[in-house]
Amino acid sequence: MIINIKSRSDDSKHKRGRGWRLYYETCIPATLFIVTALYHGTASGPQSGEKPFGFGWASSLLLSCVICVGMALVPLFLRLEWRNTSGASRTLVARDSGVADAVPWQTSAAMYRRGADDGLVWGVVLVPLVVMAAEITARIPGEAAVADAPSVLNRADIRTASIAMGLRLALAAVDARMSIEGAAAAIGGLHSPMLAVWLVASCVLGCVGQDGWSIGMSAWKRWAVLLGAAEAQRSLLVCAVSALQRSFTLGEASVLTQGVSLVAVDLAGRLAQRVLAADLAEHRTQWRPHVETLYLEATVLGLVLLVRVLASVARLGVRESLGSIDARKPQKTARACAAVCLCGMLSLATVAYVACTNPVRWALAAVGGSSASVAVCIYWAALLGCGLALCTAAIGGSQPAAVPQSKFALHLKRKAYHILAVLMFVPGYLLSQQLQHFAFAGALAAFVVAEAARALDIPPWGRAIDGFVSKFTDSRDAGAIVTSHFYLLLGCAVPVWLGGPSAVACLSGVLALGLADSAASLVGMYAGRVRWPATAKTVEGTIGFVVCLAAAALAVDGAPSGKGAVASHVAMCAVLGLVEALTEQNDNIVIPLCMYAFVHVCARLRLVALAAACLSTASTLAVMPRLASIAGVFLERTRRHR
Repeated sequence: MIINIKSRSDDSKHKRGRGWRLYYETCIPATLFIVTALYHGTASGPQSGEKPFGFGWASSLLLSCVICVGMALVPLFLRLEWRNTSGASRTLVARDSGVADAVPWQTSAAMYRRGADDGLVWGVVLVPLVVMAAEITARIPGEAAVADAPSVLNRADIRTASIAMGLRLALAAVDARMSIEGAAAAIGGLHSPMLAVWLVASCVLGCVGQDGWSIGMSAWKRWAVLLGAAEAQRSLLVCAVSALQRSFTLGEASVLTQGVSLVAVDLAGRLAQRVLAADLAEHRTQWRPHVETLYLEATVLGLVLLVRVLASVARLGVRESLGSIDARKPQKTARACAAVCLCGMLSLATVAYVACTNPVRWALAAVGGSSASVAVCIYWAALLGCGLALCTAAIGGSQPAAVPQSKFALHLKRKAYHILAVLMFVPGYLLSQQLQHFAFAGALAAFVVAEAARALDIPPWGRAIDGFVSKFTDSRDAGAIVTSHFYLLLGCAVPVWLGGPSAVACLSGVLALGLADSAASLVGMYAGRVRWPATAKTVEGTIGFVVCLAAAALAVDGAPSGKGAVASHVAMCAVLGLVEALTEQNDNIVIPLCMYAFVHVCARLRLVALAAACLSTASTLAVMPRLASIAGVFLERTRRHR
């Protein structure tokens, strides 16, 4: 038997390289997640002076690491496929689009964005990776520990829920592949074998405590949290890709819905803590440094409710077909404004109840409570006005939408907003982090309301917003909603919301998207000659990305101290450059979160340990297809001799 390794599509050189390019891209987040999970397991055990290590802790650590490594390897195995060819030859195929022909949870490939990889590996590992990296940073010796906001949940509960959601998505993808090949029953059925595997793994995750096995109220609480979060994420994903078709890839939709599910679970824990609070004065004092976090969580859930209500309003307006269109416009606008006011009041009421404070008074104090905050607000208003005028007028903003614009003009317009984000967000973060945190939540609310008005054509703003936004869209915004500006905002905002001791980590979105990504685009456009396999991106652009990101990070945080710190810093930028070059996901959301996690992991694992762990894991994953082919040859020869 002859075994070949090649891409699934053989009709062109471009398609032949795409499958293996995507396979090697999958290796990068899988490697980082495996290294982070293994280190997190060893770092989260008993510290000096506490209960010593024992068999219970070691066995629980082993099973947890096995689950994490297994869920990271699932996307890699789903990329490979054995296919029979002519004669006795068998081909090990790298799928061009992962599981696109067998998507999970009874969704269809037509619901996801066309022309892009499914991004399963990012949907499986990215959110747990970020959660574990942030938890590792909280245990750095010498760093000032910041108390968490009052809640009945802790970091371990949130981490367990994130791992459970990623594992369920990975096993659902396996279930979908088995169903396509006739090896399993209906996708998502209660008799599905992968669902049984996930339930067993969830029981293991729920019983794992910091000091070993923990079976009691904490285990029951963790089980309830992970089961609720996983089911909420599944429901949100199905609803999102069904209602907003061709707007997301599987990976992007999974990352967003996992984030919303974790926010919902965390807010539920804070509500429970408020109900159980015996001393409201002490509860109010504990909440005082964390009101902006509560604002964010209440805003996110209020926006999810708002989108659902506005969609119902739009359907109601369609059914009212007896009157004239002009007569229905005021009704549609009035209903939309009422929905916005209702959801806004509900979010403010949640903040007032949980934090025992006046949310409006707190917001006014955050905006105008200090001279620095006032100066930042004035600076933002002036810069935003000038930036919008320049981006729309000086760069051809007055060009009619019907006239096709060149790729260069569109590219320059989009990158102008990236530069505007740098000029706005870096000074805001350095001068007033609380205001920046609060302002990002307000900007997200404004973006959602504006996009809802555009997508649902709510008069009188819907068409005007659509005419403005259409000048900045590309092929990735061909779905029901325009997502690029959302991803840019979330890429800059999420690291700030997560926080941490490193300014580079918190500004990872601003630095990577505003500076490095723009530099990669301009360098690739003007000096790019050598292209990466099966992609339009160039090696020269990637080099520009790495150099610009390294320089920007050094300018913000200064030269890192410690042996091998600078080398590990440059290696991090190089890996992020590879992610930017190889991925087909929207890099506005993938790169900032990956960089946030990478910075925190590098803070604990210096160059030698990090390089050894990453290189050994990546080498194993990269040569896995070759090892599979060698094993296949050996087994076939053994069978023939017998």
